Amino acid sequence: MMGMNVTGELGDMLTMCNPGMETVPIPMKKKVVVTGFGPFRGFEEENPSSIIIDELTKNGISGVDLELHKITVAYEDVSKKVPELWNEHKPDLVIHLGAHPVEKTIKFEQQAFSNGYCSNDVNGCTPADNKTSCSSEHETLVSCINCDFLVTKVTEKCALDGQKYSGLCVKKSEDPGRYLCGFSYFLSLHEDCSKSLFIHVPAFKEECTKEAVTEVIRETINTILFAF
Repeated sequence: MMGMNVTGELGDMLTMCNPGMETVPIPMKKKVVVTGFGPFRGFEEENPSSIIIDELTKNGISGVDLELHKITVAYEDVSKKVPELWNEHKPDLVIHLGAHPVEKTIKFEQQAFSNGYCSNDVNGCTPADNKTSCSSEHETLVSCINCDFLVTKVTEKCALDGQKYSGLCVKKSEDPGRYLCGFSYFLSLHEDCSKSLFIHVPAFKEECTKEAVTEVIRETINTILFAF
């Protein structure tokens, strides 16, 4: 016996035969692009942000259409890849992940800067004039995602009480640095500051495992999509 929720051509035919029958629209999944970086100084063997991309590839996020990418820590590659991801996928949200040295701390970066990128990338290069490649007239771009609110909600939802996951916590930051992290973030903020966030993740240690950090990233994405 056929159920009532028939879709496709057969569903259309049944609707024509039963004019009073209402079709229930299937909700569209939110499209979310998440990027991580490859190895670089301090994380020569493996970048924690790349490992999180691997973890998200395994299990994903329920109700979310994830587009997952790893990017080389090179200005030229980032300058090309970030705009391509926006143009190709028309995402509802873009999350850039990068590693930082602060133990057991996840940082939500509120803003990024257009210039000051003087440190060499993995190819020994810096961007022209030490600036991002976009044509923004602003030296600082700020995400419309309220990182103070995000810290509060994610701390509550993940029950980060100072002991769980060996004391893993989330914090707001206003300085993503003047390297590929800040560089990539500025490019996305230039595309759409209402749909962009950079998250710094720590190295994995003790109970602050890759699974634990990935779970917090999942909850962060869900919070941005459905609680703002």
